[in-house]
Amino acid sequence: MKQFLFNDITPNPISNAEIINAFKNTIVEYKSLKEKFPNYIDGIICSTQLNNINLTKDLTLADSLELIDNKEIKDYSFSIFTKYPIENFLDIETVLTEENNYHFVLNTNQEDALFIKIISNENGILFSLNLHSDLAKDSLVINSSNTTSFSVDNLYGLKSNTDIIEETIKNEELSKLGNLDKLKTILNNPTSSKKFDNTFSKMSKEIQDLIIEGFETIINYKKNGFNIPETLLRDVTHKNETIKELKMRDPIAKRLYFKEIDGIYYLASLEDKPLKDRLTKEQNSHIKNAISILKELKNK
Repeated sequence: MKQFLFNDITPNPISNAEIINAFKNTIVEYKSLKEKFPNYIDGIICSTQLNNINLTKDLTLADSLELIDNKEIKDYSFSIFTKYPIENFLDIETVLTEENNYHFVLNTNQEDALFIKIISNENGILFSLNLHSDLAKDSLVINSSNTTSFSVDNLYGLKSNTDIIEETIKNEELSKLGNLDKLKTILNNPTSSKKFDNTFSKMSKEIQDLIIEGFETIINYKKNGFNIPETLLRDVTHKNETIKELKMRDPIAKRLYFKEIDGIYYLASLEDKPLKDRLTKEQNSHIKNAISILKELKNK
């Protein structure tokens, strides 16, 4: 689970209208993340009750949500700001016993960052309001009285920033998966044969990593409109049956046979590259077998 913490640091002076508009923007971006990671994100932690968090002298967090003029966004905001006080959700004692002063520099002013240190210890993300250029950063740098500085991932209400946070969450999710699940996540739930799954699972981690890296490279090349080198990907279409092979050389020469139809990957088989003296005959056999497997996969 990825924890979010509301960052109540705001510049002074600031208008109520600016705060409310910034809330709407960050809530919309948070919602987009929640929709993509429904089981990985679950609400925003606050230091205390909403009506006890003052953003200006006369405006609380509760007031800000109540004043949102879009009913859908307002209703959604009240559904996600339900986790408080902070000690019910995060370990605060560890930070308190350090007897260290943490601060964030906002427009040359030092702002208390104790709660930010707490969410940092949990590898969490800040929910901030884009009210100053110092707050509109993908990560916020926090300083302390007797240790080095550290940074915390920061959601602040711009699409470009949300894209970066999304990539961070994706990478964390992937890091927790086994390599077969990781590959299938990267390929957006492909259809694979039992033969492929079994062979892949028996490969060394080094080979598995190379396969994952190869597909990541292919996806990035396609995304950026680059030509994919034949040293990585080769079209081995046989008798009008489209099929491609992903090439791996070190430490063992391997060939992965697959095809892609309308964005869906079909993974047929993973074979050793034949020795040179029987290359053509054995490789033709591998390709024919892969084509047969692909036909079965498409008909499932």
